[in-house]
Order: sequence, then C-alpha cells, then structure tokens
Amino acid sequence: MRARHAVMFALSALSIPAVSIPLEKARALEPEKYTVYCADDRIEVSFWDLEQMKVRRGSNVCQFQSYTSYSSALNFAQKNFGGEGASCSC
Repeated sequence: MRARHAVMFALSALSIPAVSIPLEKARALEPEKYTVYCADDRIEVSFWDLEQMKVRRGSNVCQFQSYTSYSSALNFAQKNFGGEGASCSC
C-alpha cells in the first residue's frame, strides 16, 4: 500500500506545470542603463530608453552612449560635451 501511495505521489508531482519567469521580471534582472542624450539642445543623462525620451522630450533627441553606472555616464558627458546641461545639437 505504501509503495502504491509513493508511486501516486511521484506521478502527481510530475503533472505540476513548470514555472516560468514573466518577461517583466526577466527584464528587471537586467542592469539599469544610463544614457547620454542631446535633448532640446542640452546634454542630459537618463535611464529612459530612446523611445521614452522622444515621447517626453519630442523628436529632437539623439543618443550618444550608454553605461551601467550613472557616474560613468556623467563622466562621458563631462569629457565630451562639458557636462550635463551643456549645449548640443543632433
């Protein structure tokens, strides 16, 4: 009788569906990126992607470089453009 219950339990365990990570959670595991943009003729560092920036700032947005740390993005903006808020053009 015990063996029969063990077999039934094992078979029922096999019928449990596999659990998958939803796409939103899978994306949450990716490191956040900070990107240097020229938006409205000014240098801006943001974690928004290019499409989000265009929605928020209009079509006059161009993307320069992305980093996984905010300080690295700020350093790039400083070295290449004079820092966040400096004038730029696309």
